[in-house]
Amino acid sequence: MSSDRPILHIVPSEPWGGIQALVPMLAREQVAQGRQVTLLCLGRGTRVRTVATDYGLGDVTRSISGALAPLRLLLTLFGARGAIIHTHCEPIWAASLIALSGTSRWIEHAHVYPDDELTWKKRLSRRLQRFAARHIAISHSIGRAVIASGIARADTLDVVYNGVAGAKVAASSDCRAADGLTVGFIGRVVAEKGIFDFLDLAATLAPDPRMAFAVYGDGTDLAEARARAAVLGIADRVVFHGYVEDIAAAWDTLDLVAIFSHREPFGLVFLEAVQRGVPSISYENDSGGSEVAAVLQSAYRVPPGDIAAAAGIIRDLADASADPAEALALDRATLVARFDIATMARGVDAVYRRLDHTQRPADVAAVSGTSQ
Repeated sequence: MSSDRPILHIVPSEPWGGIQALVPMLAREQVAQGRQVTLLCLGRGTRVRTVATDYGLGDVTRSISGALAPLRLLLTLFGARGAIIHTHCEPIWAASLIALSGTSRWIEHAHVYPDDELTWKKRLSRRLQRFAARHIAISHSIGRAVIASGIARADTLDVVYNGVAGAKVAASSDCRAADGLTVGFIGRVVAEKGIFDFLDLAATLAPDPRMAFAVYGDGTDLAEARARAAVLGIADRVVFHGYVEDIAAAWDTLDLVAIFSHREPFGLVFLEAVQRGVPSISYENDSGGSEVAAVLQSAYRVPPGDIAAAAGIIRDLADASADPAEALALDRATLVARFDIATMARGVDAVYRRLDHTQRPADVAAVSGTSQ
C-alpha cells in the first residue's frame, strides 16, 4: 500500500519560516511511526539541517545547491522510483523536474496563498501541479484559494491542519512582569506579518507605563520597523531582539503575542502561544490563521485594522479584569485533539493512501464551501 512507501520531502531552504520548521517535525513523526524518510533541502539548508539534526534526522537529510542542483535533483528523483514525492513550496525548476521524472506519487503541500500576479513560470507551475500532483492544503481557506486559482481540482485536494510537537503548556515564567504586561511580536519582520500594525498598537499603549513591547525575529522590513518606531516616539519602549536561537526563552518573556498578519495561511504561532501559556490577539479575517484562532478560547480577535479595540482588550488584561488562564487550559485539550503533530502525520498518511485509490476526499465539501 502507498502508506508503506518511502517518503522524499523536498523543501526550499529560504526564506526561513514556518515551513522549514514544520517539515522536519513532520518527518520526525513519520520516522517515529516506522516510515522511511529522506529530507532534501533545495539550497544550502544550513538552518534546516540544524533543525533536522536536532530531531535526529541528520543521517537522512540532504541538501543540493549551485549550478548542478537541477541535475542532482533529477538523479535523486530517478533514484527514488516508487517513493512518495512530498513537496513544500518548491520553485518552478524543481516542479518541472518532478513532472519530468514521471512520478505518479507526487504530493504538493500548499502552505501559502497563491500569488495573483501570474508570470509564465507560475502558469506553467500551476499546470504541472494541477495535472501531476495530489494536494494538501493546511487550512480550508488555503484550499479554497488553491482550487479557485486553478492549481488543484477539488477531487485531488485534502485539508490537513498543521501540528505542533506535544501539547504541554509551559508554566508561567518569572521573566514575565509581575506588575505589567509585555506584548510581543514573533516571526518574520515584514509588512504582511503585521509588524507595522504592531508598532501602531505599541504607540497606542505606550502612555501606560505598565506596558512593554518586544519584537523577536528578523526580516526585510526590520530596518524600516526600527525607523517607524523612532518616528512614533516609541524607540525606547520597543526592544528589537532580532533572530533568536532560543525561541522558548523568548516566549517566556511575553504576556501576550500580537499576530496582525494580513492573511496568515495557517498561523502555527497561535498554537505555539498556547503551548507557552501566552494568549494572543489577532485580526478576524478570511484566512487560515483566523480559522485556527476561531477554535481557541485564548485567541482574542478584533476587526482588521482596529487597533483601538486591540488596545482595549490588552488594557483589560493588564487590569486583571480579563483572565486567560481558564481559556488556555481549555485550549490545551484542543491542541491534543486537533493540532498535535501525530494527528497531522495521520492525516498526511491518509492522503498518501489515496494516491492508489480514486475515492473522493472527505474534506472536499468543506473546502469548496464555507470554512469550518
